[in-house]
Amino acid sequence: MDDKKTKMNILEFRSLFRKNLFSKFELNEIDFIYKNLLKSFFCFEPTVLGLNPKTNLNKTQQSKLNHALSLIKKDYPIQYITGTTKFHDIEILVNSNVLIPRPETEELVNWAIESIKDDYNIYDLCTGSGCIALALKKNNPSITLTGIDISKKAISVAKKNSQNLNLQVNWIIQDINKINTNKSSIDLIISNPPYVYPTERKNMHPRVLDYEPSIALFTPISDPIYYYRFCISFAKKSLRTGGKLFLEINPNYIDEIENLLMKSNFSNVILKRDFNGKKRMIRAEKYE
Repeated sequence: MDDKKTKMNILEFRSLFRKNLFSKFELNEIDFIYKNLLKSFFCFEPTVLGLNPKTNLNKTQQSKLNHALSLIKKDYPIQYITGTTKFHDIEILVNSNVLIPRPETEELVNWAIESIKDDYNIYDLCTGSGCIALALKKNNPSITLTGIDISKKAISVAKKNSQNLNLQVNWIIQDINKINTNKSSIDLIISNPPYVYPTERKNMHPRVLDYEPSIALFTPISDPIYYYRFCISFAKKSLRTGGKLFLEINPNYIDEIENLLMKSNFSNVILKRDFNGKKRMIRAEKYE
């Protein structure tokens, strides 16, 4: 097929995607990406390829798809191209100022939901796009939720998501080490903080390493549990007795995190594996 063909239909353009991306993705992944772009850009339903495969694309549409294809070939995340992603049955706006939510984080949300009661006061630390806070609020509108992040740009994304989903969350731009709360007033704290140690960079896909915000990924080289220290310290002074802390964790530093929790007067520390079998989440209860 001539890549420079001026008039192409959606089936021919799918062939172009397959030809250019076969070395990066499986065929079913390429087709999923392509259908996602058709839906996001032009509101074409996935069935259009089967029902109307000769639907022509105008020059503007072709240009948009070509641009997307060029970005994908450079490992640019598809979620940043479309500007949205699904998380826990809600659609979340994302851009390069926030992490793309992972399935493991959905598991953390599901686990936390089991402990949440009506009218709970909940804090989401290092909120990013606000996906965790918004998923919890969607599940139980009676709860009061506060999302905190040091990044002004991340909070801007979270606010847009809140508005689009019509879900009320209090958003705060603040370093979690400096936030003030009423003493022992919080029922539950949840966080997916930066936890990738810099030496782990070599194991990361360029799609993550080159485009997702480093501030939301990496710990300081001097301390692999740096952000967990702040989360646990904040939880120690802010949770009510019996309140729970939920953290997504780096499996390489489980012992250090568990020890810190125990030293900070947390009890009933429970680890949970993700769908890949890795110990990815931890729950602890404030003892006193």
